[in-house]
Amino acid sequence: RKGDILLQSWRDTHVVNMVSTIHNSSMVDVQRRHGQVKKPLCISEYNMFMKGVDRADQFLAYYSLPRKTVKWTKKVALWLINCAIFNSFTVFKKVNRNSTLKYKAFLLKLAKAWATDVTVAAVPASDTDVVQPGPSVRTRQRPQVDPPGRLSGDMWKHILVKIVKSEYCKKKHPSRQCHVCAEHKKKSRTAYMCNFCVMSLHKGENFQRYHTCKHF
Repeated sequence: RKGDILLQSWRDTHVVNMVSTIHNSSMVDVQRRHGQVKKPLCISEYNMFMKGVDRADQFLAYYSLPRKTVKWTKKVALWLINCAIFNSFTVFKKVNRNSTLKYKAFLLKLAKAWATDVTVAAVPASDTDVVQPGPSVRTRQRPQVDPPGRLSGDMWKHILVKIVKSEYCKKKHPSRQCHVCAEHKKKSRTAYMCNFCVMSLHKGENFQRYHTCKHF
């Protein structure tokens, strides 16, 4: 012990090292299947209150994202992404209590959604099946007036996505007239649109002007 910091090493099936500022080195009796055994107080209370953290570490160890790399910063970034994915899975299971989707299947659907242009429905009939591009998910028609939320300042809502063609479209890469270019009497088509405003826009300057200027 050094001041309030207690360093303790205890061996059960393997060596466990603990650091604590609220415990002492006393031992307590713990009931096991084969009778009572003595454990350090900090070990006993850790096992009592940290079950959720252990379960999270268990899931993260099964399908770990970090790989061997020279830069430790990459490992930290991948570990944080791994934690965020598991947290989203936990929230999904809390919201959809009747879902039987496993963590591995959740990762596969997430990877497929990231790697392709398909989207994942929130609560479909068959456990968040990935919706394939087609007539049911084709791009919506452009509204007649500008949506009131285009100048809200919440840029995280406005995401450029590719225009999805309908079953009757014969073009390989569907496109629409850019809304900003049309206001300036300029004919220029784009393959992207704002997912929130449902307006076809060019990347870069046009997208920025539409969401920041009242008269673009």
